[in-house]
Amino acid sequence: MASQANDNVWIDPDMQRAFARMAEIATQYDLPADRSVLTPEQARRRMELDRGWWNEDRPELARIVDTAVPGPGGDVAVRLLYPVAPTGPLPVIVYLHGGGWVVGSLETHARGMHYLALKSGCLVAAVDYSRAPEAKFPVAIEETVAVVEHLVARGGDWGADPARIALAGDSAGANLAVGAVLELRHRGASPIGALGLIYGVFGDDLATGSYQEFDGPWALTTADMKSYFTHYLRGPDDYDDPRAVPMKADVTGFPPSFLHCAGVDVLRDDSVRFDAKLRAAGVPGDLVVHAGVTHGFMGLTRMVPKAHAMIDGIARDVTAALDGVGR
Repeated sequence: MASQANDNVWIDPDMQRAFARMAEIATQYDLPADRSVLTPEQARRRMELDRGWWNEDRPELARIVDTAVPGPGGDVAVRLLYPVAPTGPLPVIVYLHGGGWVVGSLETHARGMHYLALKSGCLVAAVDYSRAPEAKFPVAIEETVAVVEHLVARGGDWGADPARIALAGDSAGANLAVGAVLELRHRGASPIGALGLIYGVFGDDLATGSYQEFDGPWALTTADMKSYFTHYLRGPDDYDDPRAVPMKADVTGFPPSFLHCAGVDVLRDDSVRFDAKLRAAGVPGDLVVHAGVTHGFMGLTRMVPKAHAMIDGIARDVTAALDGVGR
């Protein structure tokens, strides 16, 4: 994340302090600050270094299990985060981390996912999906579907309730969550009872108002998004596939969908537009815009209270929707 500011944009004071801490962390290693010159491998390494301090002092969980399920191209790794020792089947949130489909991991997003498990009381099944450009669209979606189908068929083995499954994710992970719902619907009735979508990539229009307003000094840039799309998609035809660009999807009959986005983010208008599309189709849910924070703020729980407020909101709304499905 960048630390520069624009005098015309209000930044939450806690976010400003987080910017300063990120700048300090960036002085501790020698990878270039300019993401555009990094290879995918270097970008992944940089994100792991950037996020290391932010993921320390994770809240304690009852149990953490690393496992895997069969996928279309081999085993798909899954980390199971148990908030409590289950005395009965737990509702489950299948979580997909962000990182432009290219970077990010179960470790870079660990602290936020721990809090999501604790706040929701759900088993969080975090998917270690294959990343681009080595695995292009739609591999990560197909792997996510494999995890959901495993939960439906054998969720009891994990202490999960197959009747209460939600999908959630941040940034590219939110995009994958919607893509997985569309793929599940294509294969038959979707078992997903709720969606939690955090500053997601929903459109391919890189000239929206928020792209124009926040490109440059903030956490995510237009150049970043162009690069991520290039790495992720196989070619121009994929831009017409609604699993890749959910703004082009028919969302009729979607499960209750709860969106949260950052007020200072090139992707803000993606959430605003996708929320409008969902509500026009009669999908229950709402959108919360968190003022003064930037893309990726979910990962800043050590310093930014709005990250906790966002996680609390997702946890509350998703579990309420799942309770309505399962009871």
